[in-house]
Amino acid sequence: MKRKAFLTLLLVGPLSRTVWAQTDTLPDGLSQTIRTPEGLRAVVERQDPRFVIVDVRPPDEYAAGHIPTAINIPGGITTGMNTPPDKDKYIVVYCHGGRKSPAAGEKMLADGYPHVFVWGGILAWPYARDVSTK
Repeated sequence: MKRKAFLTLLLVGPLSRTVWAQTDTLPDGLSQTIRTPEGLRAVVERQDPRFVIVDVRPPDEYAAGHIPTAINIPGGITTGMNTPPDKDKYIVVYCHGGRKSPAAGEKMLADGYPHVFVWGGILAWPYARDVSTK
């Protein structure tokens, strides 16, 4: 039984890699700057106007705690938003654990955002989170 489970993992593992693909279309190696929590925190602290940090979780999860300066775009769907981010900005996408942010990043690319970086999940954020009081 253990051998069967092991073989299944060996066969399914390579197929699942595309699900976890890292979307990275930032120019000039900017993704290296923000790849780590420390790097993203530096962007947040200096309020770099080139970047828009996007939390793609549902509004209630966003309100409970999000990366400072992040805006909430559930699922990465910008259609119907009153004020979507400018398309010339560098979009940094994250979700809760990193499983849904790749799909949200792909949606944003399909919506015409040329510079998208999938950061992963807020679970990897070791710093203070902002809370919405709405």
